[in-house]
Amino acid sequence: MLFSWLRARRRRALGDRPFPPAWHDILARLVKQVQWLDEAERERLHRWILMFLGEKRFEGCRGQEITDEVRVAIAAQAGLVTLGFAGEHFDTLRSVLVYPGDYLVPRSTPLDGGGELEWKEARLGETWAGGSMVLSWPGVVDGGRLRDGPRSVVIHECAHLIDLLDGEIDGIPPVGPRPAREKWRAAFADCRARFEQALDDGRATAFDEYAAESAAEFFAVASECFFQDPHRLVRHDRQLYGLLQEAWRQDPKARVPARSARGR
Repeated sequence: MLFSWLRARRRRALGDRPFPPAWHDILARLVKQVQWLDEAERERLHRWILMFLGEKRFEGCRGQEITDEVRVAIAAQAGLVTLGFAGEHFDTLRSVLVYPGDYLVPRSTPLDGGGELEWKEARLGETWAGGSMVLSWPGVVDGGRLRDGPRSVVIHECAHLIDLLDGEIDGIPPVGPRPAREKWRAAFADCRARFEQALDDGRATAFDEYAAESAAEFFAVASECFFQDPHRLVRHDRQLYGLLQEAWRQDPKARVPARSARGR
């Protein structure tokens, strides 16, 4: 209890600090969605950014320089998804690793005749249960500027962090007591099945086929679209939008202009 009180006190002190004027310019250039927040939401976001940057360690990888531009752009996109959660600060996250581009991760799969096939897979982001998030800086910029359709690597990885709040990345975020949770899970599974059927049929979908990898990836990829292009998601699957609205406790389509979301 004492630790929680001290942490809350420290966070209040961090959030009460003046928001640096130069950071407003960073938000205007690199996080387009900030312009559509109302005054109260913008104030909450500013406080959240100050607290986040006061607590998390940023590390540049493969020559990536960590500047205020990098730190604020990442923190602001992460903060957008927490606007519906009072007091959510991603406590399990301790460090953010930033690469100057895609990075390679070793992968392997067993072969029928024995042995393994090994290769390296390019990635834009990753979340580690041990407390680290890995991001590609170009991916961060494209997501913040809404230049990559419904995609956002920061929102994707933050969705995994919210998913992890119950101790497991399984595609089921905290959505209330057990009866409500089971109802949400069943409805979400139906949405996932419809998405996979659309892929099989060759029909257009709201977001990338990577969502079919697992329930966890379906939640994360759908959440990207929910925040980045909510009107697109509503057109493709209104039920899925409603479930994500319940999970994230926000309604992005009420603030994101439809023309701005489509006409990037």
